[in-house]
Order: sequence, then C-alpha cells, then structure tokens
Amino acid sequence: MSDRTISEKTVNPARVDATARMGTDSVWHLLITMGIPGILSTLTTYFYTMVDQIFVGNFVGRNALGSLSLITPFNNIVNALAMFATVGGPSLLAVYLGAGRKKEADRLFTNILVEIFVISLTVTVLFSIWTEGAIRLFGGKVGTEVYAYAVDYLRILVLGEIFNMATFGLSAIIRTEGHATYSMFSNLFGAVANLGFNTLFMVVLHLGIRGAALGTVASQVTGALIGAAFFLRGKSQLHWTGFSTLKITIMLHAMRMGIAPAVFQILSFFTTILTNISLQQYGDLDAELAAVGGGQLAVSANGVVVLCESMIVSISLGINQAAAPLISYNYGAGKPDRVKKITLDAQLFAFAFAIPIWCVMMFAPHWLIALFGKEDAALIAFGSHAMRLSKAFAFLVGYQTLVSMFFSAITRPGLATLVSLFRHGIFLVPALLILPHFFGLDGVLLAGSVSDGCSVIVVSILYIVWLRRLGKPENQGI
Repeated sequence: MSDRTISEKTVNPARVDATARMGTDSVWHLLITMGIPGILSTLTTYFYTMVDQIFVGNFVGRNALGSLSLITPFNNIVNALAMFATVGGPSLLAVYLGAGRKKEADRLFTNILVEIFVISLTVTVLFSIWTEGAIRLFGGKVGTEVYAYAVDYLRILVLGEIFNMATFGLSAIIRTEGHATYSMFSNLFGAVANLGFNTLFMVVLHLGIRGAALGTVASQVTGALIGAAFFLRGKSQLHWTGFSTLKITIMLHAMRMGIAPAVFQILSFFTTILTNISLQQYGDLDAELAAVGGGQLAVSANGVVVLCESMIVSISLGINQAAAPLISYNYGAGKPDRVKKITLDAQLFAFAFAIPIWCVMMFAPHWLIALFGKEDAALIAFGSHAMRLSKAFAFLVGYQTLVSMFFSAITRPGLATLVSLFRHGIFLVPALLILPHFFGLDGVLLAGSVSDGCSVIVVSILYIVWLRRLGKPENQGI
C-alpha cells in the first residue's frame, strides 16, 4: 500500500474513540462488555477440542479418545509459537495505541502478520514430515490403537495450522482495537462450523478419527476467513505498511512480550509428555486398572480431566483478553491506579466462574466424564478418581494465569515467565518424578494438586509486591 494509505488522516475517528474509551469508561463496564465476548471467544476455541473429544469418544471409542491426549503436546507447541505473536504483539500494540504512537502500531501490525505466516508454515512442513516420530516423542507406544489413531489425526490436523494461527492472531488484534464482539463472532462461527463438520464427516460419512481432524481443519479455515474480512473491509484503524517495513528486531521485540504464555505452553509440552509416559507406565503396573485398560485407559481419562480444567483456564483467558489491552493501554497512558483496579476486578470476575465449575469437578465428576463415553463404566470410574486427586486446586489456575498475563501487560515479560515456571516447571516436574515412587499411579495424579498449591503461594507474593510498586517512576513506561 502507498504511504497515503497508512496516513493517520485516513483513520476513522469512531475507531479511535473505541480505543480511547479503554482509558475513560467504567472498569466493570469495560470488563463485562469486552470480557463476555472474550470469554465466549476463548470458550469457542475450547469447544473445538471438546467437540472433537465428545464425538471421538462416543462414535469411535476410548482408545481414539486417548489419541487426542497424545496430540496435546503438539497443541502446546502450536500454542507456544502462536502466543509469541498473538499475545506479545497485541499487548505491545495496545501500549502503542494508548501512547498515541500510531505509525509504530501500523509497522508492528505488519510484522505480526508476517510472523504468524512464517511460524505456521514452518509447523505445517515440519510435522507433515515428522508425524510418526512426533507421536512417539509425545509418549505414544508403537503398535497400540492409541498410537495409530494419533498418527492419523495429526497428519490431517497440521494442514490447517496456517488458518488456525491466523484466526488466533487476527482475533487478538481485533480485540486490542476494542472490537471484542467481532472477535468473538469470528471464533464462535468457527466453533459452530466445527460441530457441523464433525457431524458431517463422522456421523454421516463415517470417517472416524480422520473425520474429526477434517472437521477441525475446515472450521479453522472458516474462522480465519471471517477474521480477515474485518481488515479487508477497512474496519480496522491499523494498516499494512509493506514488506519494506519488516524488521527482525520488531518481530523479536513482539515475541519477547509474549514469552510468559509461550513458556507456559512449552513447559506444558514437557510435563504433558512426562505425564503421558507416567500414566502408561504406572497404569499398566496397577493390577486393578490393568484388567480394564491399564495405561491406555489412564491416558484417555486424564485427557478428559485436563479438558474439564481447561474450561476454567479458557474463561480466565477470555477475561484476560479484555483485561490485558485495558491494562496495557492505561499503563502506557500513565494511570497506575486504574491498572490496579482492572487487574483486581478481573480476578474477581474469574473467580465467579471458576468456583462453580470446580464444585462440579469435585462433587459430581462422573457427570462430566460421562459426556465422553456414557457407556464406559471404567472410564467414568477412573476419570472421577483422577479428577478429585489431580485438580483439588483447579479453582486457582485462572488466578495464576491472570497474574502471569498482568506482568506481560505491564511489559515485564521476565516476571510473567517466572510465574509460568512455578506451576509448570519448578514444582510440577519434581512432583511427577518423586510422588509416583511412593504412591504409584495416584502419585502421578497428585502431582498436579501439589504443584498448584505450592505455586499459588509464591505467585501471590510476587503479585502483591508489584501491585504496591505500580505508579513509581522507575516502574512506569515501556
């Protein structure tokens, strides 16, 4: 595009006003009006996975359901790479817009788009070539049904990664500009499409696990096209500045701002592999469980348990999608008291959703597990047991997520990364390595609760200290 196209004179004042309101409107009004669409947006992403698991568990079987657990490390890798651009970049965009630095925002926007394309293309090529090796790395045992199903699923899934990352990236940028409703709509439409495509490919055409993967890819294409339409129709105040403005330093700076959530996913990658291996090992050694499925049953049930906890995380991420640009904007505008109110009110908002979900997980877990195999008594029994042991502190995972994102939003990626390390590295890995030696399979399950309980204490100390430091000259600005 020409220089005239990217001139600030071409920006619609209404679009600027939508962004400026982030520094003036009532905090609760902003959290609700931006947070509810954000929650619906992240829940639709969550429902992509949930729909696949429900369809696969009920129409293919338990071992096919377990194969989706083996795919989790791949999703961790994709999410980690995507978050470098889709969390760090938009957070920095919000700071630039809050500080009135429009030209820098346009240039950053251009670099983010190219970064998303390069990352997603690399993932597609790598995992298309290395599918079977990846499944073995993720903990799959060659010769088992779980392994075979996982290979079939991943070979198709990788074909949609360009559209998958594009959907995440474009939605994040749209939210940053204050258009949370449109962002929600693009994700919601894709999730509804996934339900329809899964019905077509699995129920009507009987394509099994391959049908689940095809349905996911088709829905990702749908979501990406709707996100792209926002920019192609000129609704954004951000503009493409041309390939001449691409700079590796800009991309690296944006990636640095997204290190914390990316580290969370990278650590999840390693801990998920360790968990899968431990569940299979100790599940096969457990005489009672071995009689009804052993390690493969343990992996399948744990996948459902993790998915249930992910609902709390998804809701927290949706609230963060509203809170993060608000925090970044007001931080860039030099309003520390407003920043504090936003982050604390966001925590209250998250707890209001987390507590009821956690209560169902603890007191009626069989209701949740039955959704993924209502006639599988062994899956329901072990899944309920695993839920109570491993997710005792699940109501706090959203709190820790929001603390990490708070540090990212105020341009403190090192602290945000440290928060992620506490839960998914410093405490969880030792727990997974030590507890099974004393408690067997139950030790693998208890590791999650032990890690959550320890990390929340340390994370809270960091959070309180930095809330008190906000507003001091040496802690303000980027």
